[in-house]
Amino acid sequence: MKVISLFFLSLFIANSCNNSHKMESNTATYFVNSAKIPCEGAGTMNCLQIQKSDTLEATNWKYFYSTIEGFTYEPGFIYKLKVKETALDSTAVPADASSIQYTLVEVLEKTQDVTLQLHDIWALQAIEGFQITSETFQGTNKQPVLELFISERRIAGNDGCNSVFGTIESIDATNIRFGKMGTTRMACLDMELPSAYSAALLKTTSYKKDGLTLTFYNDENVELLRFKKVD
Repeated sequence: MKVISLFFLSLFIANSCNNSHKMESNTATYFVNSAKIPCEGAGTMNCLQIQKSDTLEATNWKYFYSTIEGFTYEPGFIYKLKVKETALDSTAVPADASSIQYTLVEVLEKTQDVTLQLHDIWALQAIEGFQITSETFQGTNKQPVLELFISERRIAGNDGCNSVFGTIESIDATNIRFGKMGTTRMACLDMELPSAYSAALLKTTSYKKDGLTLTFYNDENVELLRFKKVD
């Protein structure tokens, strides 16, 4: 009888210990973006970008410093997942680890990210309907060029006179908005084209890619900039 009592007591203690390390669980819908990006955690690392939501938004991506057990990530695709979140006992979790355990329940969707087709170098062909020729940028140094780094949400290139760098604030299958931009400070004989080019980028709200041509539009669907892919 004493042996049996000790056996059940041992089971009770073991079960209590397990419960102290794992607490309540719930499931949530997660979107995972098509590329990992550099982030600061326990040193420099590459993080997933996630949205915890039932609907996908273009601007709501957040760093995800943990892992999702059972989820095999493949870059170039946007995922919609059903994920179980299990709260762990904080006293049993290392200081640099998550207090929530994430476990894949189901892959609801896996869609190729069409925005990655913009990841390239584009040479300016027209601005607000006016064709750009070698005569147009005679007073500057070169033809304006835009380089899009889609997964890193940033841009580089030049405005015909100065180097340009900045951020992509949001992007989806048809819309794009640029954030803060900076340039070098060199003065050219003619600054009209560089100024107009930078202003047009900041007014851009949507785009269309047709073969090797990329066109930017404002919020009234008026063409602002037209580019051709650089070979």
